[in-house]
Amino acid sequence: MVNRRRFEGRGAVVTGAASGIGRAIAAAFAEEGADVVSVDLRDADDVPTIVADLGEAEAASTVIPAAVELLGRVHVLVNCAGVQPDGPALDVTSEAFDRTFAVNTRAPFVLMQGAVRHFLAVGAPGPEGDGLGGAIVNVASANAIRNESPESVYNASKAALVALTTAFAHEFGHRGIRVNCVAPGETLTPEERASMTAADRSALRSYLERVPMRRPGQPGEQAAAVLFLASDEASFITGHTLVVDGGELAGDWFDRRDAPDVPDGPW
Repeated sequence: MVNRRRFEGRGAVVTGAASGIGRAIAAAFAEEGADVVSVDLRDADDVPTIVADLGEAEAASTVIPAAVELLGRVHVLVNCAGVQPDGPALDVTSEAFDRTFAVNTRAPFVLMQGAVRHFLAVGAPGPEGDGLGGAIVNVASANAIRNESPESVYNASKAALVALTTAFAHEFGHRGIRVNCVAPGETLTPEERASMTAADRSALRSYLERVPMRRPGQPGEQAAAVLFLASDEASFITGHTLVVDGGELAGDWFDRRDAPDVPDGPW
C-alpha cells in the first residue's frame, strides 16, 4: 500500500517563510507533498517566493491571485508573517502601532479574504470546482491569551488575529472552509540561536522557569501543529486556537523554589 503524503497535489501559501517558524512550516508542507509558495520581504531559498511587503494593503491584496497563477489552485493559506516591536506602552509611536497592526492583523485579514474568495470559486461541487473547500491557519502568539509586558501593541494585534480566526471560521464553516490558529509560546529559531549572547542565554534560562517543559519550543514543533490543523486529520476542527507553549499558560508555581531546575541548553 502506498503511503500518500498528506498534502500531495495541494497548493499551500505560507507568509513569512524566508526564516524562522515560517520557514519550518514551508519546509514541512513541502515534505508532505505540497506545492508551496512563500510570501516574504526576501526570497526564500527552497520554494518559489512572492516578494511583498505585507504592511502595504495593496501588496497584500495581490498575493492570492499571484499564488493562484503560480500554483493553479490554493488549498491552504498559512499567515505566519509578523513583526514584534518592543518597548513600554507609553513609548509606542503611532507609526509603530500602525505598522504592527498592518502586518500582524490587516495583512492576514486581506489574505483570508482573497483565499476565501478563491475557495468559494473553485472549492464548490460541480464541473467548475473540486469540492475540497480550503483551510486557513493563522499563527498568533500565546501573548494573545496571556499578556506579556512591555509588548502591548504586539499582544493586541495577535489577540485581534485570534478574533478574526473565529469570525472567519464561523462565517464560512458551512461552505467547507476551516479556519484555525496556532499560538506559539517561547520558540527558539535558528537565527535567534546563532545570534544569542551570554546575556541572552541567561535571560532565556530565567524565562524558562515559567515553562513546565523547561525548554523553548522548536520551529518544527510549531510547524507540526500548523500542518495538523491544515490537514484532513482535523476535518471537524475549526475556529480553534491551539496553544503550543510547553505548558506555560497552564499556570505557575506558588513558590518558585518548588519548581524543577531549568537544565543547561543546548537550546
